[in-house]
Amino acid sequence: MSRLSDEEMGRFATAIAEMLEIQLAVAGDRSIEDANGVINRTAIGYVYGFLDAALRTIGQDMSDTSIGVPITFQVLRRVFPGREARYGEYLAPRMGTDPVVMLGAMRGGQQYIDFNNNKLDAPMGLAKAILEGDDGSLSAGRN
Repeated sequence: MSRLSDEEMGRFATAIAEMLEIQLAVAGDRSIEDANGVINRTAIGYVYGFLDAALRTIGQDMSDTSIGVPITFQVLRRVFPGREARYGEYLAPRMGTDPVVMLGAMRGGQQYIDFNNNKLDAPMGLAKAILEGDDGSLSAGRN
């Protein structure tokens, strides 16, 4: 597939962001950060994996910096307004090195693929990661 135009990238980022925003709504008033500002590694990894799988299904590659970087930024800006730069800077060095982030990415990618193949009615792994926290226990972290 050819490279996406800026307009196509914008529409794609909006569609993915809307799918993630639904999951955030399910998490209620809880945040991807805890009360001390510590980012939930599973949740941020999930976002990356979900987006990566979505890109692959349309023949695009997250590792192509002309596609992956702007779309990731657009999705983060839409889903986490005002925190997109911080989350992007947090995520970049941890992909491929942090096992918790990578596990979140694998879950996000698999949920997108399952959803895309009609094997899953509604992906909810982001909400689950936020509600359970990185250690899998029910989190009390709120916005």
